[in-house]
Amino acid sequence: MVTIYLVVPVLVVIALVQATVMPHVAVWGIFPDLPVLLVSSWGLLRGPGEGAVWGFIAGAALDLLSGAPFGAATLALIAVGATAGLAKGSALQAHVALPLLTVFLASILYDLVFLFVLRVAGDTVVWVDSFVRIILPSAVLNAVLIPPVLGLMRWLDNRYLREEMEW
Repeated sequence: MVTIYLVVPVLVVIALVQATVMPHVAVWGIFPDLPVLLVSSWGLLRGPGEGAVWGFIAGAALDLLSGAPFGAATLALIAVGATAGLAKGSALQAHVALPLLTVFLASILYDLVFLFVLRVAGDTVVWVDSFVRIILPSAVLNAVLIPPVLGLMRWLDNRYLREEMEW
């Protein structure tokens, strides 16, 4: 059970940093999406099941801190973790560009699911402008940042979390 005692606080702190600090370090209106980076890298390392669990935890923490409809970040991060987890093993062994592509696509998926939930909740969403001005640049930034994040997560996995997560 030591793993869950490490995972939950780390993901809650990441959600807190994402909600409070990251908007202040924006460059041209974009900033790294730390929960997407961690959840997708964990999915790449451990598969869709654990990726979805990490997505649930990080998403619930983000939803508690945001003004968006509750569940938007949770649904989006579960989708990210499960989808990135589908590339487990092959993404890490095939080519160095495959994790970058996986995180690029996972970032787009996160933002599209999040915007879809906002739209279903009744908010107005400008799809094309959001895609061009926010989603694509954010996805590129996340893809550029995934190598060090993936290295850190691989170290964390080898050091502390080698056994499968159990509930």
